[in-house]
Parts: sequence; structure tokens; C-alpha cells
Amino acid sequence: MNPFAAGGWGARSGMAPSIFGALPTTTIANAGTMQRDSVLYKFTNCSTTILNCTIAGPQGRTVYRVVTESGAPSSTMFKDNDNRNVAMVNWQPNANVEIRGIASRQRVRDWLRLSADQSKRVMQIGGTQYAWSPVEGFICLYKLQSAAPKVLARVGRAHDITLEMTQEAIQLGLLEACLVATVLLTCGHNVD
Repeated sequence: MNPFAAGGWGARSGMAPSIFGALPTTTIANAGTMQRDSVLYKFTNCSTTILNCTIAGPQGRTVYRVVTESGAPSSTMFKDNDNRNVAMVNWQPNANVEIRGIASRQRVRDWLRLSADQSKRVMQIGGTQYAWSPVEGFICLYKLQSAAPKVLARVGRAHDITLEMTQEAIQLGLLEACLVATVLLTCGHNVD
């Protein structure tokens, strides 16, 4: 089952679906509603792909840019407002990712590892494992080893792709990892 189809994100969106595996729906308590103080990031100005876009934060201000150079389409850079590279994805020969201060260079399939039951993608940040799973029309992030998992962030798709993060997720230092994961999970590239 395509996770976008399960989440109600059909081909009508015009963007290619992700190829991150067949993921069944998971039950998590607060997937449909986030905390009032959550922060919304919108991936905008995606002419044909999320691999070239701006990421707008609170008040609609650009906070990051995702840039894939036309002369070197094998690399995608994530740049902050000071034009510093905060993350990089090299697509060839095998997709690998590096996030400054968070994840050393490694294969995307290892950083966003598909679980044995193929129900989620697991990433490790600072010694803690987090999982991305499709839930109620979103792709939701939660701590993997939690007895009662709660959504820390969620990716949605209406007109734009969005990433909504709780204050807890931001305080845990997950912002840049979640931005990169959002692009990887929605870009249509095979990450395995």
C-alpha cells in the first residue's frame, strides 16, 4: 500500500509520490490535532519538485532553502538564511545524507531505516530513536521507545507540503533533521 494513498494523498497533487515503502496506518493519540503552540513550516515555491523550494517558518518568513543545482542534480543542499549549508543529500551512486552537527555522512536508507515490519521509518538523533509513520493523513514523528507515543512532528500535504512541530521537538533539536526527512519522504526518490 502506498503511504500517500493511505493518507489520502493521491496522484491528484501533481507531485510524485514518495517511494519510502509500504507503510500501514499506525494509531497514535494526538495525530489529528497538534498542540496550540506548535510551529508550522511550509515548503513553498516548489516549481516542479520539493528539491528546489523555500521553507517558510512562522509569519511566512523564509528560514531555509532547498537547492538542487541544475548543473549538478546529484546533490541537494539545505541552506539557512546566512546561505550556510546545514545539510546535504548526494543522490548518486547511492543516496546519502549529512546534517551539520546532527548526522555524519551516511546512506539515507541507514539514516531513515525501514523497520523490519515495514510499518515505519526509524531515525536516530542524539542517541534517541524516532519513527515516522503514516497516521490519519499525515506522516507523524514520535519517540520509538515510548509506552504512549505522542506526535512530535507531522508532515502534511494540502496545497503545500507542511511540517508542523511541537515545541518539545524543537527543544530536542529535531528541526533540521525533520526538514531533511520531510524532503526525503516526499521527493519521490528511492531512498533505499
